[in-house]
Parts: sequence; C-alpha cells; structure tokens
Amino acid sequence: MMTTKRLGNFEVVCEWGSCSFTGRSMEELSDHMCLHLKDYLGDNDALEELDEYACLWNGCEFLSMGSPAELEVHAYFHNYHGKLKFIGSQLLKSRPDLPSCNQGMHSNNLVPEGSDGYVCQWEQCDCTFNNPEWFYRHVDNHIESAEPQSLPQQQQALFCQWAGCDAFFKIRYRLREHMRSHTQERLVACPTCGSMFSSNTKLFDHLHRQAEPVETLVCEHCGKAFSSERLLRDHVRQHVNQVKCPFCDMTCTTLAALKIHIRFRHCDERPFPCDFCDKRFKNQRDLQKHTEVHNEGTMYSCTVEGCDYTCHTFQTMSQHFKRVHEVGGMAKYKCHICDKVFSWCYTLTLHLRKKHELKWPSGHSRFRYRKDVDGFLKLNMVRFETVEVTKEIMKNMAKKPQSLQKSLSGSGQDESAVVTLESGRSSPTGSSSPSSSSSYSSEFSGGEDMSSQASPRGSDSPVYCVMSTIPHIEDESAGLMQEDCDGFGASGAVQALTEVARGLGMDVV
Repeated sequence: MMTTKRLGNFEVVCEWGSCSFTGRSMEELSDHMCLHLKDYLGDNDALEELDEYACLWNGCEFLSMGSPAELEVHAYFHNYHGKLKFIGSQLLKSRPDLPSCNQGMHSNNLVPEGSDGYVCQWEQCDCTFNNPEWFYRHVDNHIESAEPQSLPQQQQALFCQWAGCDAFFKIRYRLREHMRSHTQERLVACPTCGSMFSSNTKLFDHLHRQAEPVETLVCEHCGKAFSSERLLRDHVRQHVNQVKCPFCDMTCTTLAALKIHIRFRHCDERPFPCDFCDKRFKNQRDLQKHTEVHNEGTMYSCTVEGCDYTCHTFQTMSQHFKRVHEVGGMAKYKCHICDKVFSWCYTLTLHLRKKHELKWPSGHSRFRYRKDVDGFLKLNMVRFETVEVTKEIMKNMAKKPQSLQKSLSGSGQDESAVVTLESGRSSPTGSSSPSSSSSYSSEFSGGEDMSSQASPRGSDSPVYCVMSTIPHIEDESAGLMQEDCDGFGASGAVQALTEVARGLGMDVV
C-alpha cells in the first residue's frame, strides 16, 4: 500500500469550514481533524439531544442523523479522500499523454456514506477504527505477517483469514489485491471529479472513457467506439455469455455476475435487516437504499446555478446531473415496432413486454439496447455465447420432455412470444473463427445443433452467435471471483458456482 512515506512532497489541504491547514503526512492531517471534531462536537454528553450533525467540509452536504460517531468516520474519510486525490494528481503529472477529466468539480468532495466505524474481521482480531487510513494500515500488517501454509503435493500458499473466506494465493501481492474486496480499499482518486479507484489502470480508463473515440476502435456487435484498445476489449467481454447458471437457463458474462444472479434468483437468505422496520435485504447496497426512506429531508442539492433539484442520494444526484446538465443529455430509447420513444430503458422494456408481449428465451428477462443509425437506442436481438455454454444449453434442452421440445420447435409461428429480428438485419461477426459467425436457436428448435447453418435474414428466431474464441479477452481477475459470499451458505450455491466454473476450465478457490 502506498503510504505518505513513499509519496514525495505530500501536501493535502484541510477544507473543513474556512480552514486552510496543509498536512505533510496522514498523521498530521488526522491530528488536525481531531482538533476540528473536538471543537465542533465539544463534550459528547452535552450533545445527546441533537438530532443531526452536518459535515462542514467544503462542498459536502453529508448529514449524520443523531450519530456523532458517524460524523467522525465521515470526516476522517475526507482526509483519506484528499490523500487519494493527491496521489492521482501526482500520477497524472507523470502521464501528460492522458486525456483530462471533463466531469467538472461538482462532486469533487462528495464521498460515500460511511458507517459508525471500520471493523477488522481477520481471524482472532476484532479491532475497530474510525479512521480509514489506520484501518487499511492495520489490515496490511495482517497481510505482511501472514505465514504460508501447506497444501497437498507439498505446495505452500497464503490463506485469507477474513471471516467467512477460505481463499488462498501463491504470492502475497495477490492476497493483498484480494483483501480489497473485503475492505473496499481504494488506492487513487481523480483529482478533478473525486472518483476513487482500486488501481491506476482504472483511473486511466476513467479518463480514456471521456476522450474522443477512435474511429477504428469500434465494437462490431453494437457499433460503440472507444478511445483505447483496452476499453474495447473490456467492452467486448460484456457481450459474451461465458458462464451458465446451474439452476436455470440464465447465462452470464462473468462469474461475479452469475454469483449475483444466484443470490437474487435462487437464494432466500436476507442477512441484512433494517434497523428502523421489519424489512430485510439480500445485500448491503439494497439496505442502504432502503434506509434512505427513513431519513427526513433532502441530503443533496444540485450545485448548478439556477437548478433547485434535490434528492436523498449521491447516485440519484449523479444521474440527474448527467441527464439534465451534461452536453447532449441522456440518450433516448425507441421501440423498433411502433416507434414510440422513452427516456429510460426500463420503461421501454416494460412497453415491449406489456404492449408487444416480447420476451427473451428462458433465463434472460432483461433486454439490452444498442444505438441505431437514427441515433436512438433500440432493442438488441443478438446474444453471444461461448461454445462451452452453447453445448451446455443444448444438453439441457435434450433432457426436456419431447412434448416440450415440440412446442418449442413450433414457437417460430408465434411471433408475439419471442423477440424477432428486424427485416434485413444479419447476425454480426467479430471473430476469424468459423464457428464465431455461425448461429443457433436450440431453445426454439428442440435442441438441434444448428451451429453450422447461417441464420437467414429476417429470421423469426433469436440469433445466438457462437464464439469459440474472443481475441485478447483475458481471464477474469482473481479478485472478481473471490468476493464475499454472504447469503450463499445454506443454499449450496457456492459449490454449484464452483462446479460450473471448473467445468468451463476456470478455477475458483
């Protein structure tokens, strides 16, 4: 972890109220913030009757409801955020070739909503912190002192000893990367807009996404252009469903996406209860979004002059800013059947399902959209599958009753039951592999392998492009596959996920 000892000319300005103190180290900044908090909060016993505590940091509108401890955690995070922005500014000075961030300063000092503190869940450790800097340094000490343990065949590995995790790694660097999935540590922030990232590369991607796209770097599937080859490769991966759910016909682009699908579709556990009512939720994010309904008043106000928009969450405010104040606004969604236009993708999805009775094959209720020649986003009726996933789906179809197969094979006659291809459209190509440009419709043909037949123009069946190889697509990072698995235990979904991954040649530890 990059500490202030490794940063040259470290300078972070305190922006609490009208203060202009400049800290030369995180120790100085933390001690200085402690003085601000003592002066602001005074004797905690004398403030028990207060209902709210406002953050005085410049540009921040955070409001802690009845919890001075939550305000302390939030205030110290401003120091940590300042450090990350300083790291980002130093990094960008060494990379003058990178494009600049054009998102503006409206969110530069807005930080995520915190909690009452940070708890270390390393085995036999229950230390708590109100300062993220000390928390991350503490966790790093655990990583540095971790001893290798023996594995079968006389191999050594470093085990993650975080509560509920049994991941292990051959080198300490990978363990450190993995730990960030538990602690949510970020290493760098954009000095312009304040967005935080877990690596320098993601900061670079953040800037490249705002640069003018290169005409030659275009996705052959959806037509979207990018400013770097890396962004194009990452984008192409999102089109390819490489992992199949063991419980239904849903296919996902990554193991992380499959894990989320299993948690929300096949698991009943709701381990996150609301403190204010009887509702429970499947993840922390949904709980936080729900908790906002219990907060009175608005927390965020639009900073654009003349705009009086207010909302409860930073995410909603960001959506408002992009939709209303950014150049061009939000793209419009258009029905390809009746030409009706919508402002949101979910309203068009509802329109297609209710008005036109369209639906994807089993497991894929979500519609995806692509930009058409007229500038509108319209329904994308092509889905990419890897050869391995294709074979698994066809195998499952072969196991279905013959009566069901017959009904599916005749579904092409019922055009209202499936998403149909527009007249004159052909399946895209994106690989030199012969199988990559072929298509199949096993879901509607009783499992018959049609991968060797080209899809005719104007076909009434959904088209799946079977891609045996995707050029330059790298394996998913270990951190993506090593996330916490809260909510999986009782259902056995973890084992099922692991079996599917290993069946596709991937290893999940």
